Amino acid sequence: MIYVITAVHNRYAITEAFVKRLIAQTEKNWNLILVDDGSTDGTADMVKSLVPEAVILKGNGNLWWGGALHEAYKYVKANVADSDYIFISNDDVDFPDDYVERAVAILDKNPDTILTGCGISKQTGEQVDGAVNFDFLKGGGTCEQGDERTGNCASTRSIFLRASDMKKIGGFHPVLLPHYGSDYEWTIRAWRKKKMKILCVSSLQYEVNEETTGDHATKNRTLKQIFQKRSTSNPLYKATFCFLASPWGKKTASFVCQCYRTVFPKRK
Repeated sequence: MIYVITAVHNRYAITEAFVKRLIAQTEKNWNLILVDDGSTDGTADMVKSLVPEAVILKGNGNLWWGGALHEAYKYVKANVADSDYIFISNDDVDFPDDYVERAVAILDKNPDTILTGCGISKQTGEQVDGAVNFDFLKGGGTCEQGDERTGNCASTRSIFLRASDMKKIGGFHPVLLPHYGSDYEWTIRAWRKKKMKILCVSSLQYEVNEETTGDHATKNRTLKQIFQKRSTSNPLYKATFCFLASPWGKKTASFVCQCYRTVFPKRK
């Protein structure tokens, strides 16, 4: 069985399109774990009408991405067999009908692996996601290019792994990293502490709609906006990420670098 995990909040049409994309998959042995974080638009009822066996985990609107994935992790740990597969995905991505089938076939050949799809921007046609080599001193990273590339982390926008490996990695940090950075910390932990491979295969492509994902406000932010949970510039979460994800010898340097990049985002 393949368990598909996604988290939503009041995105009825986007979530509906995602579920219909799953239904169209050539791989039919799947079920959906939907973390509905306080939606008021009838999303959960719509999903149940399309996938009656779907597991709906409820939030109050304050889970955010890291908290939602932690709730899904707790469900997987308690209810999913080690031999099953996990597909974590944003609900605003698009992929071909054989996407899940091909991903599982690739994963079967690669033990101890987190497999990430190759994310292509709907707007530009360029690769915007995949295996990333995060530089702890520079405070950032870029997607590796090529047919089969590895990195030290990946976003959870579209990844596959075995349920046994998800349990081995452990949960997320819903309080310390409620949103941005939660996926990089988790996959870095898998790579650094559990010796897992972060693999991207270029032929396993999915489409990213950059207009419906990410934190787009980057200029002229108020102090309140900077300290929001969904802000990529939040210094509290940047510091937390540094101390959770960085190797011991680089924690202080990584934190200083992150602070500098927050204050001077245009400087190298």
